[in-house]
Amino acid sequence: MTRVTVFVIAAVLAVAATACGDSHTYELSIASTVGGCVTAPGEGAFTCDAGTVVELLATPDAGYEFQAWSGDIQDIADPDSRATTITMNGNYLITANFGPTGSPGPSVP
Repeated sequence: MTRVTVFVIAAVLAVAATACGDSHTYELSIASTVGGCVTAPGEGAFTCDAGTVVELLATPDAGYEFQAWSGDIQDIADPDSRATTITMNGNYLITANFGPTGSPGPSVP
């Protein structure tokens, strides 16, 4: 009887663990340089579930233009686009970079 009870408990725990899925959360910290701001999702720190796709929108001020995202950009769909997404596979610190209209973009590795 003990073996059956242990097996049933192990089976219930395995099913419960599968039902919970991946419960990891990650932090997305967003900032901007002078000349604009991040309007989606905003600036500051956000907690997101693993795998979440977050829309990013950088909006330049008058006389400025968006140049590129910098920082932890490996999971940004298009780091050169002001309207893009990032998939949450870790913690990220990213910055929207702006410059005066017509100025060369930042040197981003």
